[in-house]
Amino acid sequence: MLVRVLLILIYLLISHILRSQNLSVNYIESRVEINETHLQPPQTAGADFATSIPLDQGAFVAVQGVRSRTNWCLLAYHTEPLQGSAMLKISPDITSVSPENIGTNTPAQLILQGQPQPLFSGTGPVDQLFLSFTLEHAHVSQNVNTTPVYIQYQLQEGGCPPGP
Repeated sequence: MLVRVLLILIYLLISHILRSQNLSVNYIESRVEINETHLQPPQTAGADFATSIPLDQGAFVAVQGVRSRTNWCLLAYHTEPLQGSAMLKISPDITSVSPENIGTNTPAQLILQGQPQPLFSGTGPVDQLFLSFTLEHAHVSQNVNTTPVYIQYQLQEGGCPPGP
């Protein structure tokens, strides 16, 4: 009898640990082009890029396989830095998620870095968190070549830590 109770407890523990989590990120566009229309003023010889360029790129994030009251944090980072002084800003649209699925300490925006940084704090499963992207501080003299940006996402249990 004791062996049977222990086996049941072990089974429950393992099934709880093995509960699968699923993170998916689907981009609206696979490629974004920055060109003469993004100059300030647009299409003007000798002009520089605008300080902030909203990109025609967006992403939908879904987190499935988590219990309804489980807190988690979505983190993001780049694997290769952008050229020069350019930075990529990611903004989560909290209006795209039900209020009961928004955890505490969700940042309003994230400047992508080489180390994982908090992007969104969630509770339970989320179907469609929308992310928007903005290119910041790019300069024609430093950012004229095609540069792929690879964004990695991580899901961390326990919610996001408080911001700075």
